[in-house]
Amino acid sequence: MTKREIDAAIAALGDHRKAVQRPAAERLAVAVRDTPALRARVAAELASADPRRRWAAAYALSQVEAAPMDAVPVLLEAMGAADGDLRWASARLLTRAMARAPEVARAIEGLVQSPSPLARKMALYCLRDAGEPTTARGGIVAALADADAAVRMAAMAAAAVLLPPDGPVADRIAALVDDDPDAGVRRAAAATLGRLAVRTAPVVAVLTRASASDDVARGGGAGPALSRLPARAPARS
Repeated sequence: MTKREIDAAIAALGDHRKAVQRPAAERLAVAVRDTPALRARVAAELASADPRRRWAAAYALSQVEAAPMDAVPVLLEAMGAADGDLRWASARLLTRAMARAPEVARAIEGLVQSPSPLARKMALYCLRDAGEPTTARGGIVAALADADAAVRMAAMAAAAVLLPPDGPVADRIAALVDDDPDAGVRRAAAATLGRLAVRTAPVVAVLTRASASDDVARGGGAGPALSRLPARAPARS
């Protein structure tokens, strides 16, 4: 890239149009790979007062390096952004970085406790998608009772992948099938019990009630979930 093209791409990092902003960031990523000295200029935008410029710079650096540590705080900040595209793009980049940098994994685990429900939800999906052992079991279990329905759903998704399929977790999710005020959570809870395939008395009772219920949200997934539970262990003679 010529100096004029680089200047134009740097200026476009703050463009409100994603169709302009992201290609500019991608062009800068190519330029940084070709000319490593340019990295410092892109990294300087991480301190911009404009959140659009900060995020675009973090995105550009993430195209060059799997875990650019100076960009991680900006990506973490974006996990609570109102723009869903921004959140999911940041989550993908952070999930990739988690495999390379344990400190990123720890930061994501901490984000499960964020004041922002959007950030809590995205952190749980990052943990799920990383699929690696996590020290965040307590945070995942606690999130099953989160005040935000989307966080509760994310917690179930993470629990199904990351937590050992045991009775206490299954029983916590079974309570959501019966009691959760959100129809989507009730439906997801029934399906998650099928994925966990843990047979406890509360799980069997809840799924049996739900499968016979007129509540479509509960009943739709309860029958298949019930069929996936292991058979009762044979009694000893």
